[in-house]
Amino acid sequence: MGNYDQREYERRERTISEIESESDDQPEEYRGKITFDEDSSTDELLENLRKIKSDEP
Repeated sequence: MGNYDQREYERRERTISEIESESDDQPEEYRGKITFDEDSSTDELLENLRKIKSDEP
C-alpha cells in the first residue's frame, strides 16, 4: 500500500461527483396532476394493499 495522498483522494471524489451529476440516469422532472380518491376508508385502502401484495410473485 502506498502513502495516503489527500490531493489524489480529493481529485477522485470530484471526478466521481461530476460523473454522478452528469448521468443520464437522473430522473426527469415530472409535470402533471395528481389526484386522490378520498372516498375510500382506511380499511378499504389496506385491503387493496393486501390484494396487491398477494398478487406479487
